[in-house]
Amino acid sequence: MNISKKIKLLDFNLTKSLWDSFFWLYKSNFKWTWIDFLEHKEYNIWDPLKNIDWKASNRTQKTYVKIYEETRDLKVLFVIDINKNIDFWVFEKSKKDILEEVFFILSSSSNKSWDSIWALLYDGEENIFFPFKKWFWNIFKVISFLENKKNIKTFDENRTKKAISYLNKISLSNTLVFIISDDLNTDIEKDIKLLWFKNEIIYINIFDYFENNLSNSWLNLTLNLNNDFLNISLKDKSKIDSYKKIRYDKINRFWELLTKTWIKYKYLDTKMDIFKELLLFFKK
Repeated sequence: MNISKKIKLLDFNLTKSLWDSFFWLYKSNFKWTWIDFLEHKEYNIWDPLKNIDWKASNRTQKTYVKIYEETRDLKVLFVIDINKNIDFWVFEKSKKDILEEVFFILSSSSNKSWDSIWALLYDGEENIFFPFKKWFWNIFKVISFLENKKNIKTFDENRTKKAISYLNKISLSNTLVFIISDDLNTDIEKDIKLLWFKNEIIYINIFDYFENNLSNSWLNLTLNLNNDFLNISLKDKSKIDSYKKIRYDKINRFWELLTKTWIKYKYLDTKMDIFKELLLFFKK
């Protein structure tokens, strides 16, 4: 598809009112790094003790705390998985369509907030960088690359681990990191913990609805399940149920791995309304 048409298509459903509802919705956890004093308020039991203004409290015989306002000058890094399975699709949308939609929504919101946007695209063999920019052209270039990328022949199960390890080697810090991938490899635990110590991470898993549920089709399939090939007729309910249980157990283990280290996690698939799902996710 022509890139200009692709951008217009992505933008078409996102009206001004929708953008306003998403604008500045996500905030960085680095609020004690870039802050401005806003005002005083009377102390409540849940307020941090370190915010108490003792001088103001002594003058008024009441306990006051300082209220701070976050400065919006974030560095936002999009770490995007471009392995060959991203092109997988069965019905209307592919996983790549979901990936582009997620990236466009989040990066456009960052751009409107005047945040610095950069991107790392990876497949396990090479890393493709788009450096920090505070303008829309970076978004256009990333989507253009995704639309025109050549088919990748190899599949690296350790691709996300390698990408995160690389970010640790360059000592990435004070950055809001969105990882967008269909990877469920739990071997990333040590590396992603190390990255999380100096950054805020939001991991967004993208899937084709069919690959997790094997529904709404009349095909016969041969699947690779735990290194064993499984022949399935989609009329065989017992095999489908077995596959779905193994698949969702794997997704839940991955989710638990991330959330126990305070990394935010979001599951998305091709049947979901992506904008609505992200909006509800960040409102939490």
